[in-house]
Amino acid sequence: RLALDGGWEVRASAVVDIVSGASPRYVTNEGGEPVQSVTGASIGDRRRGGDIKVSRRAGDFTVAVSRARSDEDDYRSRAIGAEVRWEPGERLTTLTAGFGRSNDRVRSTENPLLDERRETEEWVVGVARVLSPVAVVQASVQSSRGRGFYDDPYKYTLTFPPGGGLPDLVPDLRPRARDSLAAMLRYRHRLASLAATLQADYRFYRDDWGVRSHTLEAGWSQDLGPDWTIRPALRYASQSAADFYSPTVPRPRPAFQSSDQRLAAYGSLSPSLRVARRLDSGLTLEATAGLYRNAAGFRAGGGGTSAFETLRAWYVVAGFTQSF
Repeated sequence: RLALDGGWEVRASAVVDIVSGASPRYVTNEGGEPVQSVTGASIGDRRRGGDIKVSRRAGDFTVAVSRARSDEDDYRSRAIGAEVRWEPGERLTTLTAGFGRSNDRVRSTENPLLDERRETEEWVVGVARVLSPVAVVQASVQSSRGRGFYDDPYKYTLTFPPGGGLPDLVPDLRPRARDSLAAMLRYRHRLASLAATLQADYRFYRDDWGVRSHTLEAGWSQDLGPDWTIRPALRYASQSAADFYSPTVPRPRPAFQSSDQRLAAYGSLSPSLRVARRLDSGLTLEATAGLYRNAAGFRAGGGGTSAFETLRAWYVVAGFTQSF
C-alpha cells in the first residue's frame, strides 16, 4: 500500500495458490447406490494472481479503479472494477457503490480442443455505520449476471439402468447463464479492556440455479502486546442443491444435469487460526492455518444429499503487507 500526495493511494497484491489432493471425478451407481469416485492425491493445481487498485480522495468522496488477473493451467481470468465511496458530515456513515466485469477463458488439460469463454458483471451497494467509538456495522448487497460456459470439463455421471443394459456416461451439463444475489452483514466490536475485537459475519446467497446458502463466521482478534495479533475463527455454511443436480442420469435425459457435489445440499465447518506480526518498518507478516470439512449431515435442518462424499482439507496461507 502506497499513500501519495493529493489524496492518491495505490494498493497492489500478488498470490500463488498451490492445491493438491483427492477430488471427486464422477458419480456411479454401479454398486446399486450412487457414490462418488474420488481420485487419489495425484491432482495438483497452481494459480498465480495479482491485482492493483488506484484511488483518490476528494472531499467527502473517494473514487477507485482496479484491475486483476488470475492464471491456471486450464483457466484464465481478467477483471476490471470501479468504486465510489461517500462519507458525508462527520464521516460516521459510508455509502459505497461499485461495478465489476470479468472475462474468463476455460480450457482443459484433458481436452486440448476445449476453449470456452464466460463473462460476468457485478454490481454492489453498501453502507457502513459507526455505532459507537467501539462498534461498527456494515451491510452490502451484490448482484451478479454471468453468461457463457459453466460446465466442469472434468466431471461425469455414470449411470447403470435397472435390469442391466449399457450405462449412460454423461458429461457435466449446466445452463449458460447464472444470475445471483448476495447480501452480507458484518459487525465489529472493540473490547478495550481485553485488547480484543469481536468479529461476526453473515452472508445469504441465492441464484437462478436454485442454490440457496447461508454462511456464518465468528472471529476473535486478540492483541498480544503492540506487535502481535492472533485470530481464532469458526465458519459454518449450509446450502440447498441446484435444480438440475442429480447423482444419476434421469431418463429421458434433461437438458441440464450435474452430479458435481459442489451443487449438492450439504453443510461445512471450517475452524482457522491467523497470526500476524507488525514490524517497525511498516511491514506486517501473516500466516493462517485452517481445516475445512463438509458433509451432508452438516446441512441446517437436514435434507443433505445422500450421495454426498464427505471431504476434508487443511490449508496454510502466508503473506505480508507493506505500507509506505
